[in-house]
Amino acid sequence: MNDVSLLLVGIGGYGENYIKELMMRDIPGVELTGVADPFLDKSPWKGPIMERGIPVFRTPGEFYSAGGKADLVVISSPIHTHYDYIVAALDHGSDVLCEKPVAISLDLMDDLIARERKSGLFVAVGYQLCFSRDVLAIKADVLSGLYGKPVRMKSLRLMRRGDLYYARNGWAGKLNCHGEHVFDSPVSNACAHQIQNMLYLLGPSTETTADVLDVDGELWKGRPSIENYDAAALRIHTDKGVSLLYYTAHCLDERKVGPMGVYEFEKGVIVNQEDSFVGTLADGTVRDYSVCEKGERMQKLYDAIACVRTGSRPACTLETSRAHVKCVILAQRLPVLPRLDAERKSADDDGYFAIPDLAHTYLRSYENWCLPREL
Repeated sequence: MNDVSLLLVGIGGYGENYIKELMMRDIPGVELTGVADPFLDKSPWKGPIMERGIPVFRTPGEFYSAGGKADLVVISSPIHTHYDYIVAALDHGSDVLCEKPVAISLDLMDDLIARERKSGLFVAVGYQLCFSRDVLAIKADVLSGLYGKPVRMKSLRLMRRGDLYYARNGWAGKLNCHGEHVFDSPVSNACAHQIQNMLYLLGPSTETTADVLDVDGELWKGRPSIENYDAAALRIHTDKGVSLLYYTAHCLDERKVGPMGVYEFEKGVIVNQEDSFVGTLADGTVRDYSVCEKGERMQKLYDAIACVRTGSRPACTLETSRAHVKCVILAQRLPVLPRLDAERKSADDDGYFAIPDLAHTYLRSYENWCLPREL
């Protein structure tokens, strides 16, 4: 087994999942050769990192300037830093695993794709469903023609988020940060996975997705202090002739609703409930994908490490994730409707805003394959 040296960029927020995995599990043949985070002093992981003698830096640039070498750079830093950090990694011969979204710009995405191709390296993108073994099994069945041509798809995921969520960084709910678009919303960030999964299952190969042609829908803002929207119902038109419906929100009374989804094909249907997917063919045959081992909790990390060792490509790359970025950009052209009826509430020592009956409205729309305005 080839040893893999790894630089972790960003250990706050979602990045804490990576530092936990790397510090608390003995991953054979993996050496954490550096941690880059300008706010390391605020992290509870500073002590353990220093005790292990792991070199610390503010940025990947400092790591490389100090003579650091990494086979794999894992980037879980703020969105507006992703582009520069990926460029630095590729320029220094490192493969990359970057959290999503990589950049809210098709020009930047295309530039990174060109740099990746020229380098011969890979940039994996952390949409975890694309790495989950049950989803990969579904994708294989779809590609084999088992379900026939896709007809239509829908998904719903509602996750309440309050003051603590929006105070955790300087860009939550914002349109821009340090001169870069971030378009932060449940569509672009916390609940992006279900959109990505539908696009991914429509792709003509393991690493590809359907392209997004147009986006229609309704964007609502329940939390008045944010710049962007926190509730969305979207109809996404793809180049495969298949329309996708997606419903998501942070401003609701319920802590969580979903994820749920229905993927209709000519020869069958796949239903998603919570973490399980079950397919039913026209002849009544049932394919229960919940029997598949999903893999590790951080399977994307283990897959990226394996790809470094074998020279193979990860399931989700820059090209795989481009369509979701395009979807976010097109959705942002829709008007954002402030919901003045949203109520300020609290639960679990956290304050939040809730649009009255939002979950009920979205569930009715979901059941009827329509947007709320079409009910």
